[in-house]
Amino acid sequence: MAWLARRTTTPALLALVTVGWFAAILAVGVLCGDLLRLAERPEGSTSFDSSITTWVVGHRTGALTTLARVLSAIGSQKILLPVAGVTALLLVGRRRLLLAGMLVAGWGGALLLYNLVKHFVHRPRPPAAIWLMKVTSTSFPSGHATQSLATFVALAFVVAALAASAGRAAKGAALVLAVAIGWSRVYLGVHWTTDVIAGWLIGAAWIAIVLWGSRIATLLEHRRGDEGTVQR
Repeated sequence: MAWLARRTTTPALLALVTVGWFAAILAVGVLCGDLLRLAERPEGSTSFDSSITTWVVGHRTGALTTLARVLSAIGSQKILLPVAGVTALLLVGRRRLLLAGMLVAGWGGALLLYNLVKHFVHRPRPPAAIWLMKVTSTSFPSGHATQSLATFVALAFVVAALAASAGRAAKGAALVLAVAIGWSRVYLGVHWTTDVIAGWLIGAAWIAIVLWGSRIATLLEHRRGDEGTVQR
């Protein structure tokens, strides 16, 4: 990445490299989904998935079900869209354009990635008999796991940029929340565990690229400012 960073010298090249990484993550996600089929049973599970889901369903309680529903809602677009959108608008109002762009790219890219992977993989959901909520799309990867990790980590880096002392706590909270949201999807019976793990990995890979791109964009902006100062 350091080698690539030294050669990413213009905003256009940065955009091209970012699109290339997006395509690479998409390709790996689809490939993993296809390879997973080799270990799947007819209903779409693996022995690993089935054992975890069976144990989780057998240990459901009223309190855990309520918690899982709340966590699942937090990881949905009904919450993430307005949170990311309002935060981005506030950052634009404060002229923190790079931070706003990082947040929107983290959220929007994760959303697009998991939808595209779902489109190509077509893995079936767990049996409807164990669902605790209604779902419609295919199973791989978990959209909640993908988008919650990418979005909450992006928000944590926004917090760190605005209040450095709170950065570590915000990053820790983002990871804990993403893990809890992933757990909720397995608990609610609407995802296999491997769907959630794939979602976390896709979200982590994408937000890592977005944060890398944000750092490069900051360096390019400083370099442009320095060149303007020299010319004057």
